[in-house]
Formats: sequence, structure tokens, C-alpha cells
Amino acid sequence: MEPQKDDPISTRQTPSGPTSRVRITWERLQRTWALRTWNDLQGLGFVRSSLEFAGLFLLSFVPFLLLLSSALGSNLPRGFTTRANFSPAAAQDVTRLFARSSGATAPLSIVGIVLIVLSADAIAARLQSWCAAVYKVSPNPVRAWGRRIWWLTGVLGFLAAQVAIGRHVGHLTVLSTGLELVALVLFWWWSLHCLLDTVGWRRLLPGGVTIALLYALVGVGTSVLGSGSITSSAQTYGPIGTVMTLMEVLVALGLAIHLGAYIGARWFPWPGFTASEVPLGTS
Repeated sequence: MEPQKDDPISTRQTPSGPTSRVRITWERLQRTWALRTWNDLQGLGFVRSSLEFAGLFLLSFVPFLLLLSSALGSNLPRGFTTRANFSPAAAQDVTRLFARSSGATAPLSIVGIVLIVLSADAIAARLQSWCAAVYKVSPNPVRAWGRRIWWLTGVLGFLAAQVAIGRHVGHLTVLSTGLELVALVLFWWWSLHCLLDTVGWRRLLPGGVTIALLYALVGVGTSVLGSGSITSSAQTYGPIGTVMTLMEVLVALGLAIHLGAYIGARWFPWPGFTASEVPLGTS
């Protein structure tokens, strides 16, 4: 009877030492839910897309919002500072950025309005690209452009609802807060469907709710920390300090919207998913 040969796999010794323990610990961390989710987000360009959103919002979308608020007879900077519950000093620093000089009374030309609307399409395209990635769909390019223009008109309706709530209900009351939260959920639910017209309403509801909640959370953080940060930055750096603080808020807003869409798409399974496509966080 021949002697049994040793199995090289069974006789292999587990590496020891500090370097091996670090490697083993890292391999275990790589299999955890949190790190798998983070790697998935990074693969989709989560941070880069959020930073692009913040920059596009300030350069392209703010002029569009100012145009809409003017059409609605509202003051966008004042409305923002009122909803954020800024102190008088912080509110003055923000509104000063958007104040017109006494001689700037000439109305915008048709060409100027068209350019503002077309530049606002950049923020819609950024959101549409991210949502298409997390929901794993590929919108038709021609239809996608039309849906983005339709979404920009929806922004007008959302702002009109915000203005109506502020005028008829007031600000920072239980009723107004509840109405604004409902408006947020409906707007972002509709936004996802508008930008991704091939995805059903039921599948998009978790994303709409999650985006609205994270959006509201950023608003709460801005209300609590915004006044002091804006005043301090303005005193130290002048108007550019106010812009820097607003950019921080916009980055947080971009992260909230991107993360909300991701959670709604990947953490809530829907019919038609195959076993190999189960979203992260559901197993």
C-alpha cells in the first residue's frame, strides 16, 4: 500500500506576520456590504458626477432659476434665505451676490433667454446620465433631449408650487414643511420618470422618496450651519467666500440627489431582476 501523498493545498501554511494580517483584513473588508457599495458608487463616478453637478448648477442653472423666479414675480435669493432661515447678515451676503445695479434695467433679449435655457440643459443632462447609469437603461438620444426640455418646464411648476406655499401658508410652519416635503417627493418622483421615460412609475417611487428625504436633510443642515459659515467666509474672503460656501451646499445637494437615485435603484429590488443582477445591499 503506497503512502498517501500530502495534499499541497491542505498542507499549505497560512501566511503570518503584520503584512499578511493587513492583507487578510483588507480582503475581508472588500467583501463587506459598505465597501462593495462604495466601490460600486466609485465605479459609476459618484463623486465626480456630484462635483460636476455643483459646478453646472452654479454656472448654468442659477441663471435659469433667476429667470423663472422673475417670471413668477418672486425673488429667488430672498426666498432661498428665508427657507434656509438665515440670519440677517448671512441673508444680506447671499442676496448681494445677485443684486442688480441701478442701471441694469434692460430686459433680456430672446437670444439671451434661449441661451439661458440651453445652458440649463447641462444640469438636466448630468442628472439624466447618472439616473440612466444607476437604473441601467439607455435612453434614445433624441427622446432624451426632449425629456430634458420637458423636465426644465417641470422645474417652473415646482418653483410655482414653492412660491404658492410661501405666500399662502408661510414658511417654517408644520403645515408648510409638510407641504414642501410632499412637493419634493412628487417632483423628484416625476423627475426620474421624466428623465427616464422607459422606467415605470412604481420602480421609481423609492428613488423619488429617497432623493426628497436626503434633499430635505441637506436643507436642515444648511439652516443649522449655513448662517455662521456664510458670515464667517464673507468676513474673511469677501464675496468669493460666500460663493465658496454656496458651492459647499451645492456639492452636498449633488451628493444627496446622486445617492438618493442610487439607493432607490439598487437597494429596492423590482420584478425582472435576474439572480446575477440583485442590487448591492439586498443580499
